[in-house]
Amino acid sequence: MSSITINGALAELALSVKNSNKSAFLDFFRKSTKEEEALAHSILSTSSAFQESALFWSESMEKSRSAMFERMISARNLYLIDIDSMIDYQIFLINDSVMLAKMTTLIIFTLGILIFFYYQWRLNQIYRDIKSACSIDVDGTPPKMTMEEIDFLARRLARKAPNITNLALLNPISGINNEKGMVTSYNIKRNNKNMGSLFIAHFEIDQHDKLISALSKDDLNSLYKKIVDILSMYEQPLDVIAHLENNTFAYLMARNSKDSALSEAEKVISSVQDSLFQSDQGNFKVTLSAGLMLKAPSKTLEESLTMVAKITEKAKESGGNRVAQLRDGIDQFR
Repeated sequence: MSSITINGALAELALSVKNSNKSAFLDFFRKSTKEEEALAHSILSTSSAFQESALFWSESMEKSRSAMFERMISARNLYLIDIDSMIDYQIFLINDSVMLAKMTTLIIFTLGILIFFYYQWRLNQIYRDIKSACSIDVDGTPPKMTMEEIDFLARRLARKAPNITNLALLNPISGINNEKGMVTSYNIKRNNKNMGSLFIAHFEIDQHDKLISALSKDDLNSLYKKIVDILSMYEQPLDVIAHLENNTFAYLMARNSKDSALSEAEKVISSVQDSLFQSDQGNFKVTLSAGLMLKAPSKTLEESLTMVAKITEKAKESGGNRVAQLRDGIDQFR
């Protein structure tokens, strides 16, 4: 009975040793070392020697049992030494795997941080480009774009495409509405339910006659175009901007209140004042005078435009670079 028990235990031990040398699922990721191969070969040898000695001892005669027992104990000690060596090596592999896992985690974390900051940098570039493309030019320097994706937006903002394609309704210098085009655009938009009250702002360049004598035709045209660009920055969907024949500018504003319209006109005045304009003789500055009024339903657009031009004259007489308007309810300027 004891022989059967010993044989069963030895068979389980032999199977365990045999299975311990089989390749694991992820072993191909790790290069096998000579130390591992030597330990595996040694533990196979000592395991076989121990099993053989144990079998001999279990089947030995009474007179030789003592010698067989000593032989088995000696084989067992060698086998235990190899087991201890294999355990130490397995602990080394576990520590190595833990260190590898830490390094992998650190590398992934570092890459994640770098990717995050890279896309944050790209996002900031896009925000800067949008801000640059949408800002008003105040020093004559064209906006610098760092992203190719924003280039198309800068080109579109540089000159807004007019809604009217009839050249007879466009000013040949700036490419926006002339007086006829303004009336046509106004007639198209005035029936919109969301239009609200219509205010008319009329802008005129201060000391325009002196500029005509001092600047070339190309410089004057660049001046007009840049003023139109500034006006376009404040244009809303229901607004109409026009470049009139006498090189003044009309701005039809659909706003909910007079204060809102006045604030918009003053922003245009301030933006032009802060901007630099280029010429062959160097950079220069200009200012605008403006008149503002609410269009009365009983008056035509042409009549209202004539009236607001007179208000602009009052602003020029007061020193320019300001917005003049009619006092509410009476025919006096303020």
